[in-house]
Amino acid sequence: MSADNIIKELGISEPADIDIEAISQYCNATVVYERLTGCEARIVGNADRAIITVNADSRRGRQRFSAAHELGHWMRDRNQVGFSCTNALFRSQWGALNPERGANEFAADLLLPRTIFGRHAYASPVTLAAVRELAWKFDTSLAATAIRLVQHGSFPAMVIYLSQGVRKWFVAGPDVPSVLSPRETPSRNTVAWELMREGTEESGPTAVQADGWLTHPRAECYEVVEDSVRFRDASILSLLWWKNEKQIIDLMDEG
Repeated sequence: MSADNIIKELGISEPADIDIEAISQYCNATVVYERLTGCEARIVGNADRAIITVNADSRRGRQRFSAAHELGHWMRDRNQVGFSCTNALFRSQWGALNPERGANEFAADLLLPRTIFGRHAYASPVTLAAVRELAWKFDTSLAATAIRLVQHGSFPAMVIYLSQGVRKWFVAGPDVPSVLSPRETPSRNTVAWELMREGTEESGPTAVQADGWLTHPRAECYEVVEDSVRFRDASILSLLWWKNEKQIIDLMDEG
């Protein structure tokens, strides 16, 4: 059963109604909380029942996403008896070739349902402040909420995840042409590069030249709004927002 079908069957219409423990029970999986070492969550299934164990020391948004991620394994891969996922891996598991991406997408569909999220995210700017507000409202992780805003928000945008200064994955919104591909490593005239160099956490939304992030040959003629955050493990999550959509419009005209 898909996450969308679960939401519909349970008649969920508001973020406050998304009770991950109750939903898991509905899917024959029981969520329990214990102190875990080396992983954020794990699931063990047998026949038609499963136990999802979530790290009791994690913050609530992480716990909910961890539980939903493991529930995704249960609903998608229940012929396998066990999975465990670490905190560091959750942000890195959005890559197109990562086998864990399916469980992440199930969790996002469950905790940030498209129709409900779209209603609350309507006209929201693509900034970390907006993402944090939505993450608080839906009680979800920053990375998952950022991806959802890019995919189902009102403006053309992209989210990029860097580890050790190198792009690990990116998600572009439906209004961003496929020719706008991000660089493997951002250049000096980006906020992300400054965060890597100075070790600071974030500096707020900043207009930067698009060629600092994009490989398109005429990217230097345009600007994007960048909002980046540096995590404790030195990885970086960057939002790019075409607040001035001239580059998007010009590319559409060319097509």
